[in-house]
Amino acid sequence: SEKAEGLALLVIKGEDIVFEKYHNGHSAEKPQHLYSGTKSFTGLMYCAAHAEGFIKLDDRVQDILPELQLWEPNTTLTIKHLLSLTSGYPPTPLRIAWDGMRERQLVRDKYAIALSRKPKRAPGERYRYGCTNFLLFGKIIKRKTREDPLGYLEKRVLSPIGFRYAGWIRDPKGNPMLSFGCWTTAREWAKFGVLVRDDGLYKGKRIIPKGLIKKCLVGSSVMPAYGLTFWLNKSVPQKYQKDLIPKLQEPAKHGPVLCTQGPSDLVAAAGYNGNRCYVIPSMNLVIVRLGTNARTFSDDKLLTLLLGK
Repeated sequence: SEKAEGLALLVIKGEDIVFEKYHNGHSAEKPQHLYSGTKSFTGLMYCAAHAEGFIKLDDRVQDILPELQLWEPNTTLTIKHLLSLTSGYPPTPLRIAWDGMRERQLVRDKYAIALSRKPKRAPGERYRYGCTNFLLFGKIIKRKTREDPLGYLEKRVLSPIGFRYAGWIRDPKGNPMLSFGCWTTAREWAKFGVLVRDDGLYKGKRIIPKGLIKKCLVGSSVMPAYGLTFWLNKSVPQKYQKDLIPKLQEPAKHGPVLCTQGPSDLVAAAGYNGNRCYVIPSMNLVIVRLGTNARTFSDDKLLTLLLGK
């Protein structure tokens, strides 16, 4: 990890930190931008909102957001389509996604931009990675709970596990970026991993109802390696491999995308520059890796070494 321009590597077995090392000038207290590792927080936001009766996976998005642009008038677009990235929306234009990381953003209301976009395919037909789905989901949470989406996440998920973040990107309108906004440390991200690993329990306290998180860890027919905001260690049929993010396209040719010899219940929150939070319930493990460059980093190499496969 260090040779691949990593910053941190932390391993939790059960309740204990069994390995923790920082390198290349990083430290335990220094936060890192998780980029798309942020997306998986949205999966738990869904679980919390579902538990409180606000939304269900099969709810029609157009019933909640009637101003939404649709593939065709009779299309049924569900929340499950959004969170599994099978909604039919094309990849988010870079001018929107990267604008969110500028010090001075040019696009004021990114939620409104998402509402104005129109899907290019029918829901469920194709997996396409991008930010639009998360912008729309943020709007759904805002409308259904009448709360700020990040405020809702904090209240229902983050604060109960003592999770702290150093910053969270918002657009000039104040909308939190649910697909790439979080800055935090390895130890804090590991708390999230423990909550996922233990199916909604944290230090004996029930935060998310039993079984809800597991529903986020099931892939779709058009992308078996992606659940609801989480990457899964599954094989992907050749015809869908080109839809994977570039970093996983080569591994997909040889078997499961995260670790060819890894367990089937291995899942990950994954972000740009090799930022990862791996969770393996069957081995009682949470592994956090922070990085600055993805060119030489390999999920398969790291996990194969770590798991002794």
